[in-house]
Amino acid sequence: MKKVIYLLMSAVIIMTGCTKKDDKKGTQEEEAIKVKVEKVSVKEIDQIYEFATTVDAAVKNFITSAGGTRIEKIWVEVGQKVSKGQKLVTMENTNLATANAQLDNMKLEVSRMEALFQSGGISKQQLDQLKTQYDVAKRNIDNLERNITLTSPITGVITMRNFDNGDVSGAQPILQVMQISPVKLKFNINESFYTKVKLGMNVKAKVDVFENEEFGGRISLIAPTIDPLTRTFMVEAQFTNSNQKLRPGMFGRVELNLGKAMKVIVPDIAIIKQSGTNNKYVFIEKDGVVEYRKVELGRRMGNTYELLDGVKDGENVVVTGQTRLLDGKKVVVVK
Repeated sequence: MKKVIYLLMSAVIIMTGCTKKDDKKGTQEEEAIKVKVEKVSVKEIDQIYEFATTVDAAVKNFITSAGGTRIEKIWVEVGQKVSKGQKLVTMENTNLATANAQLDNMKLEVSRMEALFQSGGISKQQLDQLKTQYDVAKRNIDNLERNITLTSPITGVITMRNFDNGDVSGAQPILQVMQISPVKLKFNINESFYTKVKLGMNVKAKVDVFENEEFGGRISLIAPTIDPLTRTFMVEAQFTNSNQKLRPGMFGRVELNLGKAMKVIVPDIAIIKQSGTNNKYVFIEKDGVVEYRKVELGRRMGNTYELLDGVKDGENVVVTGQTRLLDGKKVVVVK
């Protein structure tokens, strides 16, 4: 009887041992997660960079007069288009009338003195002094006339009006006129690109107001110095803006092509964004094991990304099955 019990206990132990081995083997098989991978490669692509900017007028002029002068009439309104030389403001002319009356009297006095000089009644020095006073008075009147009738120095649009008829002009300008055909867009570029940016280079711009509509322009100015705080330099691009769609103050983005370069290209479905940060990662597969690796993204091109750093040419990136992966996890690559 004891022998039978012993044999039964031995059988149970053997069966239990076999079950544990089978369970362990099954667990090991479950640890290997099935994934799909794609081998990345290096390609020559355009180096296109985007810069935030604000549309600015090509020229901005403030229309002002001598301080303390009363405004007789403003001939234009905000939003009105004006031509170069067009009358914009007429100032009070009381001072001009007085000055003209004085000038007429001086003119008569000069004529009388010239007659006296001819007869020997005064010296040439006395006559010259009077003529000088007359010329100064005439120049003063010319200045008064320029301040009384204010004209536009450019063809453009009235964008600001600070006074009404009858007001006394103060420190502020009476009007502002802007030239918006063309317009200019200024933006800052990292100093590492200084030798690549050239005058006349083509640029593209988009503004939020018109969504995906593109506007073409050219680089018209490159700053000769680098900002030591930001390590950037200022660039200005000019746009003809013949349809005047671009208006000063609009927020936009400028796109600039700085040549070609060899870059690693990776599928967008391989990119993992770390929650709560702007960090991006991928899983790299090698010999059945994955590595969780941080990457630096460049420009998006359709369903792929240009990589600036993080993955080497020929490495395998996981494109499906990432949600179950951890760094160092074993995987099985499937097609």
